[in-house]
Amino acid sequence: MSRPPALQRYWPKEAPEEGYRIYTQRPTRALIWQPAEKWLDGAIASYGTVHAWAEQQGDRRDFVGRGRVFSVPAPVAGPDSADRWAVRHFHRGGALSMHMRDRYLRVGRRRPIRELAASVAARARGIKTPAVICAITYEDGIYYRADLITEVIPGAKTLAHTLLEHDGTLAWLIAMRQAGEVIQALTELGVHHVDLNAHNIVLTSGATPEAYVVDLDRARILRKPSLSARDQMLARLTRSIVKIGTPTGEKLTESEILAALDHPSTTR
Repeated sequence: MSRPPALQRYWPKEAPEEGYRIYTQRPTRALIWQPAEKWLDGAIASYGTVHAWAEQQGDRRDFVGRGRVFSVPAPVAGPDSADRWAVRHFHRGGALSMHMRDRYLRVGRRRPIRELAASVAARARGIKTPAVICAITYEDGIYYRADLITEVIPGAKTLAHTLLEHDGTLAWLIAMRQAGEVIQALTELGVHHVDLNAHNIVLTSGATPEAYVVDLDRARILRKPSLSARDQMLARLTRSIVKIGTPTGEKLTESEILAALDHPSTTR
């Protein structure tokens, strides 16, 4: 029986981004950074999925997040030649997670493909975000499962981790200002990160850390800067920081957070 046309509609017929290739080995489909194609072929043949491959690597490290995210040595050089890759398996959030867990209906543009396209577009505009190595899906009837591989930023920690680690110090204030600059850059360069929170801004180590954004699968690439998008990102990040609080259990107010981010209040 042939597959319903709607299930095929949102997989690109050719690689939409320079430097990437389409890989097809049913039930696996991927957009892969071209120099890594031979590695991918071997990983799929031996382990079935790239997440299973990463789980078996000897120098594997685990990241905290939704599902298990593995940091592993990079077998080939990526766009930024990072030493390690982050391999993430997509998991559902919210109420659907109880029933669907890691399955997604094969309608609409595939989540890892959206993230790769958004990442490439954001990087082209000057946004600091890790380069994507591979966006991959595994067909399963009317569903698909998915993995994403990105390069790892050396020594980076999430904003959430940094704020709790450096509570009440100059480093805390620097981290907050860096987060505020991320929102300013996203706004000016026309990238709306719909789920901007303290866990998907990461900061490098050192006295003058650099800030990166991750998890761009729901990001929107805009034609021009949008104050509405800025306000939504600012409000989402502020709520996230309020929830984090402080190591002593105190809760920061929205006005305190906005002042530290060096941003005015959002419009209502």
